[in-house]
Amino acid sequence: MLKKITLTVAAVLICFNLKAWWDPGHLVVAMIAYLQLDDQVKKEVDDLVKVLERDYPYVNHFAATGPWPDDLKAEGVRTFDTWHYTNLPHNPKGVALFPSPKINVVWAINQMERVLASPKARPVDKARHLGFLVHFVGDIHQPLHSTSVHDNDLPAGNVGGNAFPLDSKRWRNLHALWDSGCGYLANYNDINPYGSPKEKLTEEEIERLWKLAEEIVAEVPKEDIVGLELMDPDFWALESHKLAIKYGYQGVNEIDERGREIWLKPNTAPSRLYLKNGQEVVVERLAAAGYRLGAMLNSVFGE
Repeated sequence: MLKKITLTVAAVLICFNLKAWWDPGHLVVAMIAYLQLDDQVKKEVDDLVKVLERDYPYVNHFAATGPWPDDLKAEGVRTFDTWHYTNLPHNPKGVALFPSPKINVVWAINQMERVLASPKARPVDKARHLGFLVHFVGDIHQPLHSTSVHDNDLPAGNVGGNAFPLDSKRWRNLHALWDSGCGYLANYNDINPYGSPKEKLTEEEIERLWKLAEEIVAEVPKEDIVGLELMDPDFWALESHKLAIKYGYQGVNEIDERGREIWLKPNTAPSRLYLKNGQEVVVERLAAAGYRLGAMLNSVFGE
């Protein structure tokens, strides 16, 4: 029976496309980080982007490294699937849990940082690991990429909200809702270097992303983010986990006539109130991801 259940869980994981942030989210996290880089560090990463661009011509700017690892999955490269998330369990019913993969986004970020800091690593390896690092720091700050809810109906977990269907034409499930930034990034969905056909970022698109990054930085300055200086990916995952529970799964969708808060439930539509509260979380997580990624790269490549 255990083997059968394990195989079923694996099948569910394969069926769902476990992304975090759609392209605009990853693009703007990278751009926020780029704004934080020291001049010498900016030159270092620009040189590595040129190395990556030789094999992936549409990676023509540091920002374009952000969505790149998800494109590998679209091309059938599934080796790195478990590197994109960590399933910290939310288990209010106390059901028996399966062990989570040890090779997860926290492990991956630590590995990428080590390779980038190594004087022995070749530029081609550093270029690829840079792209992965940019992406995974974005992933870990998406709340639903750090959380899986377990109950009697889904004892193996709800796959980061992929098994939480919504009654919505825009978002098929809770995971997709948060990947979109709860609608915050809707006006940037046309910026998609990994679409069909794959195309480089245009100067106009780079300018739009730059302006969005500046708007987010102005709205959420560093001093407004509690614990921003903590550069531990385990801590980042725990931050996301708590936010996923409070604003994702227990997010207020309506307030009834008695003043009681009603959470968003499966197969219902997210309300304006839910989206507003979610977007506030999204803006802060995008900012925190960009700030921390910039600080990490300044530390790795700085003198």
